Amino acid sequence: MSGGTGRFVARRVGTLAVAVVVALGVWVAVLEVFDVSPLIGKRPWDVFGYVVTADDAAEHRATLLADLAVTVRDAGIGYVVGLAAAFALAVVFCVSPVLERIVMPTAMVLRSIPLVVLTPLITLIFGIGQAGVTAIVILVVFLPALANILYGLRSVSGEHRDLVLAYGGSSWTVLRKVALPAAVPSTLASARIAVPSAVTGAMIAEWLSTGEGLGGAISKAAGSFGYDAMWASAILVAAVTMLAYAVLSIVDTLVQERIGQLS
Repeated sequence: MSGGTGRFVARRVGTLAVAVVVALGVWVAVLEVFDVSPLIGKRPWDVFGYVVTADDAAEHRATLLADLAVTVRDAGIGYVVGLAAAFALAVVFCVSPVLERIVMPTAMVLRSIPLVVLTPLITLIFGIGQAGVTAIVILVVFLPALANILYGLRSVSGEHRDLVLAYGGSSWTVLRKVALPAAVPSTLASARIAVPSAVTGAMIAEWLSTGEGLGGAISKAAGSFGYDAMWASAILVAAVTMLAYAVLSIVDTLVQERIGQLS
């Protein structure tokens, strides 16, 4: 890692640390301002005690990490498949605008239906299991990523397109040599933005369908008045999502700087 890159990463890590401190402050302030009972609204030190200093903290950590692994798996599979499908279909739409006009209205109508309503229907179709959860996450990730990537593919300037065509290139050459490189920033932005969406989709599916992972754990804890477990699960998934978003944001910036140096 070069010195410049190292300093950049250090700055981003510092910014993330500041964001964590601010989030903790807002967390405590909201509970105190609205006078939320400590029985229901757990403070940061309550969660810390639950997972670190309590007599059965080791058991709590093991349960949380096992649930986290399930949620990461559920979100990760749908995230990768959703992004890949969005990229592939964006390329197809870029080549065939007619197909876009046929497919996109249906996709928009489907996406306009609240996920809480769609989840039971998708569960009926795909069953209670990995296939159903993956379908829900794909649905959440796919359409925003498709719109962003398609916008990037179509951001090619007319001068660049005309230059390739003037030298005997075809529309496929324009796509491969100009449009795809131009879509890198929007693709990376889609990958970054899709992280919280994928986690949200996975947890909703776990909550309403499988009962597994952190989504299922939060639902069970809320129903059994296990507020310590509920808050610990919520904070854990928020922390992991924030970390994943930060890592992809760093990768996004470094790649775009590299592209700028090469252009």
